[in-house]
Amino acid sequence: MFDFIPEEAVWAILIIVIIYLLKVILSPAKDFVPTKVVQKPVYEKRDYSLEEIKDFKGIDETKPIFIAIKGKIYDVTAKKTTYGPGGSYHLFAGNDATVCLAKSSFEEVDLNQPWTNQSLEELTADQKDSLKNWIDFFSERYTLVGNVKTE
Repeated sequence: MFDFIPEEAVWAILIIVIIYLLKVILSPAKDFVPTKVVQKPVYEKRDYSLEEIKDFKGIDETKPIFIAIKGKIYDVTAKKTTYGPGGSYHLFAGNDATVCLAKSSFEEVDLNQPWTNQSLEELTADQKDSLKNWIDFFSERYTLVGNVKTE
């Protein structure tokens, strides 16, 4: 039936298959390294003051990462690489980032700025649009923890 295949080729293929099977059977099993189970930080869904959310910057891995925007506090722990230490938006963690997001600012002076609806009216149309887009982004992707308590 396979007369067209030279006998040497059949033997070569057979030897390769046997060597491969011996290698698989006799090689030591690779050590199984279980993945580290990371507990999701637990917190109470409630209203927090700006002073209280400063503890939620991602530095303590047992605590979540919070960002406040226009009076709402969001849990952004799911994106720890972005909002946690070393992340591109870590500056906002544990702070009210309303003015920063509206102005596309990474300046610490714009963090935790007191704002009112009246002060937000002073923003340019582009800044208002930017802030609205950020609020929509956070609302769609992150859990709402509570509101910022007025002190």
